[in-house]
Amino acid sequence: MNRRDFIRQVGCGAMGSTTLLSTLTSLGAVNGAMSGSASKLRSASNEDYKALVCVLFSGGIDSFNILIPSGTTVGGDNGFNDYKNVRSDIAIQTNTSLLPLNNPRCSGFRGQPCNYGSFGVHPTMTGVQNLFNNGKLAFMANIGTLIEPVMTKAEYQSGLKKLPLGIYSHSDQIMQWQTSVPQSRDTLGVGGRLADLLHASNSLQDISMNISLGGKNNFQRGKDVTEYSISNNIDPNNVGITALPSWWSNSGLMTELRNNAVDSMVSRTYANLLQKTYSSTTKSSIESFEVFKNALKRVPSMTTTFGTSSLAKDLQAVAKVMSVRNDLGAKRQIFFVNYGGWDMHDNLVNGLNARLPIISDALKSFYDATAELGIAENVTTFTISDFARTITSNGLGSDHAWGGNTMIMGGAVNGGRIFGRFPKMDVSNSNTQNISFRGNFIPSISTDEMYAELALWYGVSPYDLCYVLPNLSNFYSYSPNNYPVGFMNFNGTTISNVDKPQGCSTN
Repeated sequence: MNRRDFIRQVGCGAMGSTTLLSTLTSLGAVNGAMSGSASKLRSASNEDYKALVCVLFSGGIDSFNILIPSGTTVGGDNGFNDYKNVRSDIAIQTNTSLLPLNNPRCSGFRGQPCNYGSFGVHPTMTGVQNLFNNGKLAFMANIGTLIEPVMTKAEYQSGLKKLPLGIYSHSDQIMQWQTSVPQSRDTLGVGGRLADLLHASNSLQDISMNISLGGKNNFQRGKDVTEYSISNNIDPNNVGITALPSWWSNSGLMTELRNNAVDSMVSRTYANLLQKTYSSTTKSSIESFEVFKNALKRVPSMTTTFGTSSLAKDLQAVAKVMSVRNDLGAKRQIFFVNYGGWDMHDNLVNGLNARLPIISDALKSFYDATAELGIAENVTTFTISDFARTITSNGLGSDHAWGGNTMIMGGAVNGGRIFGRFPKMDVSNSNTQNISFRGNFIPSISTDEMYAELALWYGVSPYDLCYVLPNLSNFYSYSPNNYPVGFMNFNGTTISNVDKPQGCSTN
């Protein structure tokens, strides 16, 4: 067991608070061996900056009321009628209420044709409509956790295909979307593995490239790197060690006791190994905290306005941290944001009407902020959720399902398109993608394929993809100019000429 694992596994119990331990340790990432991916980035220019922003909609968002077929199908049927008939009381009731998406260019996936030819978005999502129609946002249709391709209901029922653990379980699926290892309850996340490979490209090795506005999470946890949690109050006097969990008071006696305790931990000479190790780590983290705090003093004023929701504030904080990326020595950063409350088994219509405009406005403001900072081409934001919802109503809302729709946003995104295969809004047995009378779809595209394309754009060598995504060879094998899905614009970038992976582990 190395020092970091010792601190994580023993120190948490000793302190009684994993959040406090994370605050003190995870800003300083252990210097790992530099991989081929990191070596390549080291030689890049100082302007070579890229960031990924993962936005989790925890609870399982009803994404079939976000992206909606609006007109005639490829076969001539009316897509909106299909949608309205099957969703009944939880559907948008009039086609004219939808915000139209201009020429969405949905072309199917893996040779499967698109089921519908025109789409709109929920009537409250003007920001998302604007981003899509201006080529800055794309949809991934019917994406979900998969171990290997499952093409039909017959394959799903045969028992011959490996299926994710707990397909309808919040705890399992929210973890698997973050780890992309659906056959096990893995604790390492996609963002953590990316950081393991690339954190050596950042010049200040004591500053974690993984920054969380959503506290502890699986997505950013790697072998050598974990998240540094901050609050969305980006103030030089309110980050790092002062950004403690809500049950710590930030004023009065508790503040004094907390500060005295930290000072004592730093200065005291401990008698045993754990205490010595913890003290050393704390000193290093406080030094890193000072760098972070001083960098935030140089956040420029921005004209982009954000809303007052927690999601808007979180994304505004992300933009501010990005604005001082050079002061933090960051060529690569990964951010994590969580906006929950989507487990709507009832009151779905009113719930979506209230919350979807918050998503739409916050994403639009965040994109505008990256454009103002001159880094829109360098930042890619993507949304994830536990799972989709049934397309039929339970009388008040919708229930847990499997494949759903997500969004990808950024200046390097091939926007204005729908990738994957949007499912037929049909619960009959003739719909081979549907596995339930409630309307529950086998994903047509895997999380692995989405993450692999993001990883390649981010700078991971094809040779290292198997470390990031152990199941990837079940879906994709790299070859030059052949990308997993096609939603990223590589702008003529040549990926390093290395041997492609010979096969990923699928334990």
